[in-house]
Amino acid sequence: MNSPNILRPFSNHFIFRALHYTFIAFQLRDELMRSNPSKQRPRSYLEWQPFVLWLNHVMLTYAGDILVNVMLGSLPLEPLSNVHDVILCTLTWYLIFYSPFDWAHAVARTVAFRMLATPITAISQVVHIDRGIQLAGKMYGNNALVPILIIGTIVGSGAEFLKPVAALLINRCQLTNAAYVKLSTNSKVSFCIALVFVLQLNQSQWLFGLSRRQLHIYVLIVLILFKYLSMACRMDHLIWKLENQLCYAFFGGLSADLAKFFKCPEHFENLFKTAKLQHLLHNHRA
Repeated sequence: MNSPNILRPFSNHFIFRALHYTFIAFQLRDELMRSNPSKQRPRSYLEWQPFVLWLNHVMLTYAGDILVNVMLGSLPLEPLSNVHDVILCTLTWYLIFYSPFDWAHAVARTVAFRMLATPITAISQVVHIDRGIQLAGKMYGNNALVPILIIGTIVGSGAEFLKPVAALLINRCQLTNAAYVKLSTNSKVSFCIALVFVLQLNQSQWLFGLSRRQLHIYVLIVLILFKYLSMACRMDHLIWKLENQLCYAFFGGLSADLAKFFKCPEHFENLFKTAKLQHLLHNHRA
């Protein structure tokens, strides 16, 4: 029995998919409300643009499957052929955006729901990355490390890479960082998971002989713990500080400061000559 047989029944379960789609709709609505410039009627956009919001939600929900099909030469919209799954996705979207008295959105905002949705999103992310890695390995060969890593990273963070398209759909694409594709923390985590799966695909000794089943379990546990830590403390800020230190050390910051440091004697020498000249002029005037 291999590892996909352990995780895929969870990801294909009705309750699992419903909670996963609900969490995506909740994130989409919160992002729209934060970026809404109008504070007088915050729900006006939700009332007048239902089809665009639904299309945006569907794209973000099936982003991983759509992108892996595009990059592997399959039909991009094949995941949408499952009518019952699309209906479930639409139902969760409607409840989060248009439920009476906003009760569904209020429930989704609770800490209990987020604690429940965290392992669900982790399982979905691991399953998508493993599927992308396996399909890319069959298509490109196990030795094509760069294409496999790219596909695994994009599949694991599919919604992040489709946000520029979503911004165009909801007519809020501006000249800011949100309009560009960039690696978020989720994308960097997906890259690390894809790298581990690539090592397992090539049966690397770096994994100490772990089987695919064991690797899935360990990766899932670490990912869930990381997501819980992100909820409890500012993990994004710590990662950002670490990246800044690495960029400073290896991408020009340290070398620029060293260059300034070694130029300091010349600077002090120029200051000394200027002070000596001013002293001579002062004595001459005296």
